[in-house]
Amino acid sequence: MLLLNKNFKKIKNDKGPSPVIFLILLSFLLLLLTGCLFSPFSKGSVEGYIHEETVIDTRPLEGTLVSITGSSNTALTNEEGYFRIDEVYIGARNLTITKKEYITKKLVVVIKENETTLIDDGRPIVVCAINDKFLFDGGIIYYDSGEYANAITTFQQLINNYPDSSYTDDAQLGIGNCYYVTYDYSHAIEAYQKLIDDYPESSLLAIAQYSIAQSYRKLANYEQAILEFNKVIESYPESDYAAPAQYYIGYSHYQAQDYSQAILEFQKVIDYYPNSTWPSESERFIAPCAQYYIGWCLGEKLGQWEDAISAYQLVIDNYPDSTWSSGSEIPPDAQYQIGWCYEQLELWCEAIDAYQLVIDNYPGTSWSNFAEERINAISENCP
Repeated sequence: MLLLNKNFKKIKNDKGPSPVIFLILLSFLLLLLTGCLFSPFSKGSVEGYIHEETVIDTRPLEGTLVSITGSSNTALTNEEGYFRIDEVYIGARNLTITKKEYITKKLVVVIKENETTLIDDGRPIVVCAINDKFLFDGGIIYYDSGEYANAITTFQQLINNYPDSSYTDDAQLGIGNCYYVTYDYSHAIEAYQKLIDDYPESSLLAIAQYSIAQSYRKLANYEQAILEFNKVIESYPESDYAAPAQYYIGYSHYQAQDYSQAILEFQKVIDYYPNSTWPSESERFIAPCAQYYIGWCLGEKLGQWEDAISAYQLVIDNYPDSTWSSGSEIPPDAQYQIGWCYEQLELWCEAIDAYQLVIDNYPGTSWSNFAEERINAISENCP
């Protein structure tokens, strides 16, 4: 205790700077080292862009979490990869960039008082995905860019290098899709079948089976296509692909010129899947397309004009807002066909009345113009 007192007195009586002055000088030196001659309690902001590396180039990375020491604030990047964090204490700060399935990246940023620090003059910070995702995303980018050979190579590399990855079944589906969009349906069938065989627990089995059926249909092998579409219905009855599979069973019979059977199969769509929509178009219903083709088969293909009129009328009555995949409306098409059916029955006045409904109810459509042309062509036949 005596020794401590002596040391204390010695320091107290020393003619050098006091401890208080020493602390002030130390704080001033620290501020100089950080390049900030301001209060340590001053604040600034930081902003920048974050991109992800791909096998082709880089692209903005949305939803990345950015945090920085000296602030409780964080930010998520937007669709352009941009972020901003305000209320950051000045000085050298550690910026941390994190996102699930991406390699975490850290860098030092100097924050200045009342200034916004733009990282690297706006050049994006590039982060990398964990390797299997990197390859999968690269395959998708190649696919979207129309570079299908590169996409296949990249997807296959993922499967070969990371057989236990959660992306392998998606990659196998991607290979099938690449062959499909390049009209190589035989190889597409092999790729889709490999998905079914190698990944029996995958959630993609229904779409793979459906795609096999579509590939056979594209090859004009309608008999096999019908068998494959039936597998969709039998094996995956609760999937989104059951209803379109039933529709394409009908359409395959239609393409095979078996019109009576096509009508029966199209009717099953209406009976069993009245409210089902196309998988990639959640607001577009399948049943009105089937109902229209019933009318088409009855009229144009079987010459049963009166029955065709009834079938087309059901399109108008039951599906007034229905559309084709092109976005054009089905009801004006159906109403025009009613007029055409009356023409084939040589009921000229009824035909004119039907065509007039197209003009009155669906003005501005191409069918309205066609209807006007037909009225002009046959008006002399109606007294």
